[in-house]
Amino acid sequence: MSMGKNKSMNIKTNIIISRSSFSNSDFKEAVDLGLVCAAFDQEVNLIFVDSGITNLIKNQSAEKVDDKNQVDILKGLEFYDIDNIIIEQESLDLTRLETSHFINSVKIKTRAEINKLNQNANHLVSI
Repeated sequence: MSMGKNKSMNIKTNIIISRSSFSNSDFKEAVDLGLVCAAFDQEVNLIFVDSGITNLIKNQSAEKVDDKNQVDILKGLEFYDIDNIIIEQESLDLTRLETSHFINSVKIKTRAEINKLNQNANHLVSI
């Protein structure tokens, strides 16, 4: 499905995940929305804040989404040209977690950097 990096319309969609998926389906809905946007050649940023950052912890024995471990789902997103999986630095600072606890493809950005991304986005969805 990867159609290359030719995002001809330069439409940017930021999807903000602020809750852990262990008690709801927010994670799956966010990923599904990201996949739909990417299928239409939109640039997608999945931004994890607050307790949502726990969705990105590697080697967790957490619940599975549609019989797939959610970390495994995230690893496959690059195939669909979703390359930006972002953790908010300030949310990370509130935990005892370090960047080594998360999947390798995450990027750490400050709240100010994320706010700039949001200002430049055509669509902003908070889940």
